[in-house]
Amino acid sequence: MTAQITMPDTMLKLTGIKQTFYQGEAELAVLRGIEMELVEGEIVALVGPSGSGKSTLLQIAGLLEKAEAGEIEIGGRHAGALSEEERTLVRRSDLGFVYQYHHLLPEFSALENVVMPQMINGLKRPEAEERGLELLRCLGLENRAGHRPARLSGGEQQRVAIARALCMKPKIMLFDEVTSSLAPEMVK
Repeated sequence: MTAQITMPDTMLKLTGIKQTFYQGEAELAVLRGIEMELVEGEIVALVGPSGSGKSTLLQIAGLLEKAEAGEIEIGGRHAGALSEEERTLVRRSDLGFVYQYHHLLPEFSALENVVMPQMINGLKRPEAEERGLELLRCLGLENRAGHRPARLSGGEQQRVAIARALCMKPKIMLFDEVTSSLAPEMVK
């Protein structure tokens, strides 16, 4: 009898990712052929000084920005050649992104910010609210669900952004300096 080893699925693969920014005559190559492969269940942290390209790499991996060169695979699908509409569908179904600056919609409550992506994706409001409230409860925000972002602290806004990213049960989560606004007890 031989034991079979099951290898985890590759969730995200970046091959030869390059990105250069130009300002007048100045050229700044921030990504120079990045190679990265993430498998299911893996947690990876990008560490580097400010301005080293971490956010740019996350924007490219999250299909929010196109790379100058290189290939992106998400769940085995080549994502670099997708149309904008197809990229949007992949972002909705497979990716959760928590931005460095929360990007909550100011005219909506914390709960509405979490419910909206679910409804856009076709979930009925009662189900979306139930899931949203559960996520906010898990993040210690059940009493703040009706508050608009301006009435929330930076850490509370960041936790709403985390709930919003988790609400669609994405296969891949991307966080851009997600702990910068959180109190130390929330980071544990």
